Amino acid sequence: MMRAFGGGCRCAGSTSPKMVDNRLSPDYFCKLLKIVWTRTGVRLERTVEGAEQAKGRSGLPDMLDYDLERKRVKMLPGQPGSRSLIRDLNVSLLIELVRRFGLVSRADLARESQLSAPTVSAIVRVLLNRGIFSEVAVAPSSGGRPPILLKLEPKAGYVVGVKLRGDGLTTVVCDLDGQVVKTTETSVALVGQPAAAIKEIAQATRKALSDASIPRSKVLAVGVGVSGIIDSQTGVCRFSHLLGWRDVEIAAPLRQKLRLPVWVDNDVNTLAVAEKWAGDGIEARNFVTLSIGRGIGIGIVIDRSLYRGTAGGVGELGHVVFDQNGPECECGKFGCLEAFVGERALLRRVGERLGHDVSRKELVDRAASHDPATIEVLAIAGHELGLAVANVITLLAPELLIICGEGTELGEPFLTPAIAAIRSQAFADLGRDLEIKSQRWGNDAWAAGAATLALRELFNLPGPGEEHRAIWRWLEA
Repeated sequence: MMRAFGGGCRCAGSTSPKMVDNRLSPDYFCKLLKIVWTRTGVRLERTVEGAEQAKGRSGLPDMLDYDLERKRVKMLPGQPGSRSLIRDLNVSLLIELVRRFGLVSRADLARESQLSAPTVSAIVRVLLNRGIFSEVAVAPSSGGRPPILLKLEPKAGYVVGVKLRGDGLTTVVCDLDGQVVKTTETSVALVGQPAAAIKEIAQATRKALSDASIPRSKVLAVGVGVSGIIDSQTGVCRFSHLLGWRDVEIAAPLRQKLRLPVWVDNDVNTLAVAEKWAGDGIEARNFVTLSIGRGIGIGIVIDRSLYRGTAGGVGELGHVVFDQNGPECECGKFGCLEAFVGERALLRRVGERLGHDVSRKELVDRAASHDPATIEVLAIAGHELGLAVANVITLLAPELLIICGEGTELGEPFLTPAIAAIRSQAFADLGRDLEIKSQRWGNDAWAAGAATLALRELFNLPGPGEEHRAIWRWLEA
């Protein structure tokens, strides 16, 4: 059993990635209040007012100081869940601070978390014993005993990420830093075959872990990225036209087969999560991840929170109607943006110009060699893509746009006209002031995004009834 880390607490904290500048989003503020109420049986006062003030507050420690120290919540002796709640908040906060700082002393942890030194020492001692933290260096001292620096031990645990495609799946094993330690590829027909997909995911997960020589005791969770409308709360694929699936349970059968926590989300959302977790979006409050390839999708982060819409149906930019008299899309409708600028559309348009079918490899090679017919098609398609994205920028006004996906391999002939249209056609100065980053693409990037989804959930503050999900519980001695 794990010790209760409740003594000496002045306040507590969260593992949420929303603490980049020590500010807490209103949505997360409200979530925390709900967790406290559910697990202690006490409703915190002034919830709505507190949420409205959250943007201007210094962060979660101040928030709990506001509620706990001023007796807004009274932790009564023997009150169900109160000691466990404070313990989880404290441990969660320290793990997240060490992850974010990279190297940090116990004194710095106490100062940043506003926990008492004895509480910090007690938590750190147990996390050191469990191998979650390690002592790695001695910091310079201005006098007295030099502080020993702590870091999160990346090899303390591992997660698996899986990206599903119509013709197979990519599986990666990542450590706690999100570094890929093993990648495997599986070729199998999955269109219209959800039962086969579940079986293949389970087999690929076991094989990747075996090939990486990862002991079962260090395997923490699995993340799965799937195209389409995904209900991330239930782990159900509501609809995927690329896979030919509707209302397919993914998480539940995989949990049963693997005996591990499993999280499922839209594949582009997993990329946005990865960027927010440790990528180009880590410092951004509002950003959009644009994925271009066979499909066109966006992941939207607003006030440091992933925006999911209703039932996971957000971000399907490829199915915005670009021209209702346009060609038929794979989804069955006509004139979708994807039918103009998706990978299949580009292959068709270039093939029509050349008079023969074109493979993806040939398309990339022709773009790299500046074949005139290919360049002309890509310039037109890039401009069309840019027009659509400019509308997104006008609607959302993000500070950052991250372009990724297989389509980035087409390079400057496709991306330059797209970026030019974004900058010139977005409203007022929204396009000109926008920071745009285009990423080099690797085959395992999708699966690594899914693995990051699992990492984020493991490090995150457990909600009501989710205590079993926290990383420190999975690594209990």
